Parts: sequence; C-alpha cells; structure tokens
Amino acid sequence: MKGVVGRLPEDQTKPLLKIGTAPVNWNNNDLPDWRPAIPFPEILDSMLDAGFLETEWDESFGANVDALNQELQRREMSFTGAYRWFDFLDEHRFGRDIETTRSLLQTLQDIGVRHLIVSDRLREHRVACSGFVPIDGSVSLDSLGYATIAANLARLADLTQPYDLSVHYHNHAGTYIETAEEIELLISRLDLAIVDLCFDTGHYAFGGGDALGFIKEHTGSIGYLHLKDVDPEVLELAKANRLSFLDALRQYIFCPLGEGNARVPEIVDHLVKGHFGNYVIIEQDTCRGDATENGRRNLSTIQSIVSAVAPNRRSAR
Repeated sequence: MKGVVGRLPEDQTKPLLKIGTAPVNWNNNDLPDWRPAIPFPEILDSMLDAGFLETEWDESFGANVDALNQELQRREMSFTGAYRWFDFLDEHRFGRDIETTRSLLQTLQDIGVRHLIVSDRLREHRVACSGFVPIDGSVSLDSLGYATIAANLARLADLTQPYDLSVHYHNHAGTYIETAEEIELLISRLDLAIVDLCFDTGHYAFGGGDALGFIKEHTGSIGYLHLKDVDPEVLELAKANRLSFLDALRQYIFCPLGEGNARVPEIVDHLVKGHFGNYVIIEQDTCRGDATENGRRNLSTIQSIVSAVAPNRRSAR
C-alpha cells in the first residue's frame, strides 16, 4: 500500500526531543535587579512568541489552579516541572521546606506538573568559590553530608509520590553539589529508582566538568535535563578575577546555545541518537538583548541540530 505523499508514518511525527523552557530565561530570581520582571500571564506570551509550548511553573505565577489552567489552555501550553530550593542538611530548615512544599503539591498536580526539580540551597562560601572549588575537599561535604542529602531526597520523594511528582536533583553552582566529584559522590548514595538527576549541562561545565562525557556515562541517571552553554572567555575571566557565581551571571557566563564550551551540539546529537525521552529544558539564565528573541534563537539552534541528525523527522517542540 502506497503512503500518502508528504505524510510521515505515525511514529515519525513525534518530536525527537521533548523541548521546554523555563521562567529563568526571562526572570532570574537569583538576580532580582537584573532587569524588570515580566509578570504572569504575560510571560507565557513571551514564551509562546519564542516558540515554546511547555514551560516550568514558577512561584511568581501564583497558585490559583483555575487561573493557571485557564491561561495555559488559552495558549495551548502546558507545565513540565517546578523548581524548588531546599536545605537538605539542616533538619529544622528541611522540615520547614517540606511543609511549604507540601502545601503546593495538590496545586502542582492539578496544573499538570509531573516533575519536581530540587537543589540544596546556595551557600555563601560556595557561591564565592564557584567555578574554582578547591580540589582538596576543604569546602566540600563529608560522607555524612552526602548521606544526609540522599536520605532527605528519599523522604521528599515519599511525600511527592502520591501526587505523581518525580523528584530530580539539580547540580548547581554555588552549592555543595557542583563539581564532577561531588555529583558522583551524591549519585553513589541515591536510589535512582526513587530520585534521579535533573542534569544541568551549564552548571556542570561551569564547575569544570565535561557535560557530554557525563551524559554518555550516566544517561540512565538523568530523568530531566537543563540545557545550557558556557562562555569560555567569561569563565576564564571569572576564574582569573575570582568572581562569585552571581557576579559571573552578571557577566553573562551562560551564552547562546552552541557558542560555548559545554559541547551542546554533540550533546543534542547524542540525546537524539540515544532516543532520550525525557524533558530537555532550554535555559540561559542571563542574556544580552531581548530575552524572547534570545529564546527563539536558542530553540532554533536546537531544532537545526536535531534536524541535521534526523532530517526526515520532526525535530523538537
């Protein structure tokens, strides 16, 4: 039987990568004075204008389920995940963070969020040395610290499981889980069937790691991915002048995708060829110029790479 001209078989019409965006591309909560914030729901219009149909939810969007769903439906958009900071090391603060999160779980489920992305909170002394963390372990955790984070992640996963929320730990500059060694030490203590990684390529490269190498070795540990790139000249400047992570953000440490040293084209090639089926969230925490245009360009870059890998398939959306 001859196929219809111009129509691909059904399994070839599905996008090769599940692409989304995040509010940080427009509003960076770590740098509230960076530029005027775009309020909700207008930020959804900016995302849509850049070409995105899926985004992470942010606390600034509010928790009114009816209003959130109405704004999404009006634009035919959906939420992928939600990012939350925790203090996984201090029992009192962790308990407080758990209770704050508990109050949001029903809301997240009702608006379609299925992924909870979490990180241990920024630590002042780690923010100050991010990108050049001493290799002697003097500012890193001991074995008990890693075990505590892993145990509290399991507690969090127990809480979120009834709400169909998967927990993914996010490696982050300026925290105790930044360098390649620190991430490996945490992974070795995780039950990956309960908690896996939201691997961030930019934070990993900023911390001195080979993001492509990590993904090739640990693809099965990655349930969610933040795709960023790192400007090597700004990275060199940051190390030479011992800039903190936040100061590096102000210098635009994260550059347009494909223009830095995180090996983004090779990463995308590997993800497509390996049939990576989890979300890939495009991020650039600060950018020069218009954030919407920058988002549009980053999305186009990834779509072009995907199309080159598999020219007869839908690229990414």
